[in-house]
Amino acid sequence: MTLRDTRKPADYFSNLVVDFDEALQETQDALDAGNFKTPTSRVDIAQRLYQLSIMRAVAHYSHGTSIKALTPYVEAILPYRQQLSAIADQLPSQHQFYRDDFEQLGDAGDACGSANINRYVYVLWWLSLLVACDVETTHIKSALAIIGEQGKDTLLDNIAIALGDKDRAVSANLYYPEVYQALSDAWNASFDEQHDLLNTFVSQWYENLDEADWYASDECDCEFEYTDYYIGYWCFEFALVINLLSIPLSPSFSSPVIPRDLI
Repeated sequence: MTLRDTRKPADYFSNLVVDFDEALQETQDALDAGNFKTPTSRVDIAQRLYQLSIMRAVAHYSHGTSIKALTPYVEAILPYRQQLSAIADQLPSQHQFYRDDFEQLGDAGDACGSANINRYVYVLWWLSLLVACDVETTHIKSALAIIGEQGKDTLLDNIAIALGDKDRAVSANLYYPEVYQALSDAWNASFDEQHDLLNTFVSQWYENLDEADWYASDECDCEFEYTDYYIGYWCFEFALVINLLSIPLSPSFSSPVIPRDLI
């Protein structure tokens, strides 16, 4: 196993993936045991489990886990996301609005102190990992169905159509143009324009995501929340679009945040 992210030593990631396994199991056991009494607290915990499952997969990638060995961790994300919706369905009717901040990817407020853009980023990462791991089409269709958001975001709509949601309407709106405009524009650009747009996007990706929970997490040694843990800086969104548009990984794409083993 060859370490992919060298900002932390190998034993950091070895311990981290074990910690994530334990956190997921212990939290799921507590949820199943009914330790979280209120409907909203159960939604909070279900969201935590879903997001933590994505973080675990990213940590495995940083650690150097092979794509074949990574696949089960990527496939495990969907049941956690389905659980989130199932628990949100149990909210009393007067509290159904509470789920919006967890399930809507734009035009929604912060949830548990986390900016809404985090939900959007994690969805793109999840789809990128599914494509790179060559997960079955039926699984990807189920992921798209639970994500929803049809006709609301042009980048996500184009990605979903490329993944098989052929009847999907394409929105003219982009939820986060300050971060994703260049990546979205690459979809219908010429070959030469695509390279320039993709390089523009990936070169500004990290600095533009200063609202992300994991921003500057490599500098944090005192973790208080699970989102504080450093899992690696990887622009999985770049890999997703490259793969779906069949753009060769040329030497001009030189950013260290490009997850090359996923392309």
